Amino acid sequence: MKNCIKGHQFVVLATAALLGLVSRPVLAHHGTANVYDNIKAVEMKGTITMFEWTNPHNQIHFDVTDATGKVTSWIAATEPPQVMLERGWTRRSLKAGDQVTAYVFVAKNGAPVGNLQRIVLADGKQLGTGGGAPAPAAAPAAAPAAPPPTK
Repeated sequence: MKNCIKGHQFVVLATAALLGLVSRPVLAHHGTANVYDNIKAVEMKGTITMFEWTNPHNQIHFDVTDATGKVTSWIAATEPPQVMLERGWTRRSLKAGDQVTAYVFVAKNGAPVGNLQRIVLADGKQLGTGGGAPAPAAAPAAAPAAPPPTK
């Protein structure tokens, strides 16, 4: 009986250790500091090719044409759909063919992927993700001038 308990304890400990090793990469998934340059978002003008409204992160696919005419297909991740709904997005916020200016924290390794900070539609509407402060849509109105002093 004593050997059976020791064997059972070994199996429990081995299983716990294995689960600890397997779960570590899952926890690492959400760390973006080592993957993306989160200091400055890169501005890119492009055309939406696909918008995937899906968990765990929405994916925005867009093509960017450089000065030489070379087209690069980019993918930018956003927050999950529920978070994006709270920020004013819907599954219909972007559609294939939309001309946009995307601000993306790009991958440090040079891959055409990144984390979306914000996107500006052709009509000037901005959609942010909370990844840094989006620029204001328009400059604030100037305060009215003070009335001249009375005599």
